[in-house]
Amino acid sequence: MTREKKVSITIDNRKVEAKAGLTILQAAREAGVDIPSLCALEHLPSYGACRLCVVEVDGIRGFPTSCTTPVEEGMVIRTDTAEVRTLRQEVLKLLLSEHPASCLFCGEKDDCTEFQGTIRKVGVTTGCHYCPNDTLCELQDIVEKVGLTETSYPVYYRNFPLEKEDPFYDRDYNLCILCGRCVRVCNDIRLNGTLSFKQRGKQTTIGPAFGRTHLEAGCEFCGACVAVCPTGALSAKVSKWSGKPDGIVESTCPYCPTGCTLDLKVKDGEVVDVSADYDSPTEHGLICVKGRFAIPEYVMSPDRLAIPTILGPEGYDYINWNIALNQAAEKIKEAGAKGVCVVVSPDLSNEDLFTAQKFAREVIGTEAILSPVIYDMGSDLRAFVDLVLTSEPIDSVESAKGILSIGLDTTYGFTPLGIAVKKAARKDTTLVTIDDGECNLDFLSEEAFRSNPESWPEYLDGVIRSMSGNGKKSKVPASFFKKGERNIAIVGPGAIFSKKRTEIFDRVLSMRNDLGWKVVVCHPYTNLLGMLAMGAFPGLMPGSLKSDGVLKLKDPAAVVDLKGKRKVGYFIGEVPSGGLPRCDHIIYQNALPAPEGVKPFLNLPAALFTEVPGTTISFEGRILPFNRASEPFGDSKADWWIICGIADRIKKGALKYGSVSAIQSEIKKAVPGFAGKDKKITRKKVVMEGKPAEKPLSRKVAAQGPASFRGVPLHDYVAGMKAIEERRHK
Repeated sequence: MTREKKVSITIDNRKVEAKAGLTILQAAREAGVDIPSLCALEHLPSYGACRLCVVEVDGIRGFPTSCTTPVEEGMVIRTDTAEVRTLRQEVLKLLLSEHPASCLFCGEKDDCTEFQGTIRKVGVTTGCHYCPNDTLCELQDIVEKVGLTETSYPVYYRNFPLEKEDPFYDRDYNLCILCGRCVRVCNDIRLNGTLSFKQRGKQTTIGPAFGRTHLEAGCEFCGACVAVCPTGALSAKVSKWSGKPDGIVESTCPYCPTGCTLDLKVKDGEVVDVSADYDSPTEHGLICVKGRFAIPEYVMSPDRLAIPTILGPEGYDYINWNIALNQAAEKIKEAGAKGVCVVVSPDLSNEDLFTAQKFAREVIGTEAILSPVIYDMGSDLRAFVDLVLTSEPIDSVESAKGILSIGLDTTYGFTPLGIAVKKAARKDTTLVTIDDGECNLDFLSEEAFRSNPESWPEYLDGVIRSMSGNGKKSKVPASFFKKGERNIAIVGPGAIFSKKRTEIFDRVLSMRNDLGWKVVVCHPYTNLLGMLAMGAFPGLMPGSLKSDGVLKLKDPAAVVDLKGKRKVGYFIGEVPSGGLPRCDHIIYQNALPAPEGVKPFLNLPAALFTEVPGTTISFEGRILPFNRASEPFGDSKADWWIICGIADRIKKGALKYGSVSAIQSEIKKAVPGFAGKDKKITRKKVVMEGKPAEKPLSRKVAAQGPASFRGVPLHDYVAGMKAIEERRHK
């Protein structure tokens, strides 16, 4: 093991050792020495714009910025001399000459903050709370650290108009201090290049070049710029006046199988905002618009189901849980094993899926454990699951020599993968994109093949022929992809839900099996691996994803009747919008009302992933946690609790789970990989048993329009996504 080289330096008369290559600012912070700075931020490249981190260094003229000066052996540094303090104060005064400063120097600030509340019943303004970042503003902290109590320069208000026309966040560049953080995170971390400095002098501001809107400039609305802004210049629409959170809870994003880590910000018992975790080993903080902005609006939606309801002669009536569970149990018992189907969503947690399959098999006595993926994929199910179970991890993309992207646009989803592709293409990796329109990876590709999906199989045939060297003419230059090198095919939602997906899957499997290609599948089924591992699938028992070999997956149509009518359908989570199982009565268990056209007999309000603990499995096989951040909404309950309540009324003592940990204890016995230090599920190839199903009912699901979770649209979030879609299809 190679030891990391270190240098010996002196900071404020204290000898310390620092890693070679660090800047003075980084070394000082590692040594516990606080140097004020506004433009420097971990994970961002050094910039030296604000000049607040100046220090004195023996042998160096003037006052170098510590964020851009690397440490050297024997360096003597002073961070808090009288000259340095005076210079920092002058620099800060100049910064504040173009920034409103009443919140910084007001003599009544403390009293105003303490007594801002009022018990009057009429509209009364108390205080001057005009900045959405008040109490969160880094400028406030810096003023205190530097010891500035007043500014001697006149304040110039730049009168920039507030920018509120784009979705998800607002911009007030009158509060901008031009630290450049947002520009650097957009260009250097997100590799998107939407933001840049515009104009000169007093008119300098930040935004897309050439007067374009953020939508026109291809902004991904990932919110990274909002997260790094040290002032109130950028603020999320849904949480801009929430203030400082009471706490932060780490959890996992539920919107796709990437499994990004999220920091849920909790205020007064509610999740009011979300930020990325740049230390996450999964996606390194590179979350997308859904994880960043959709969650607070969803979990606090005014349409949330709060109390169980039952359909009566004049509409829905409120009932208590005892009546609701009794009614559900009675309907299921009346229908019998052959008259009931349990429809589970692939967005459910492992614990809920495990409980649901036990309920179906041990309480009802049926294998009719259905899900949207069955209805979506039909006869393509085997090929789809086969590709999913051999999907490569994100980190493998950057080492590829050739990448072929099929029907993938990572602008508003699968962002960590998209950025990995961009990084590879910026090096020496050959990138070719296939799509039916413009996508965000085109500008780095060797060739952007834009055509109707009908012709995609023909293009893939060309790839196969060019690499096989059979002499036939091909549209694909042989130099794009070379046999024997590491090539990766990425199958996106555009391919998965196209009319030609059977042929596309067939070609991709051939490339994998015959030509050694690696495959990455970007699908919308958040916990598909969990569904398979927990056995929430017809004819598949828990723990089937184990050891080496193949997964013997029975064709659902060979196990249960997918088209027959049933007396009762118990829907837990998402309701399939295409090929909905025909049922006389629907028991609907979810957080928001059923989609239009579905009229359940019973509505059972379910708690969400922010309100109950659990786990999910990423497409890489990682077992990731959902951690409780707030209380369940209204009288909603955990999915497993509702299932157990119904089970107990059908078959006394059938499911005796009193907590999530009790369910997890049983899963650990049944599912290899669920226990232990490195929790990971084994993935392998698939063999489908039974006669293939008919080609069904292929629906376009939430992956195509990301404004959905468990089949339910996200209100204001939808408006933002609609604006994006309109721009993309102009």
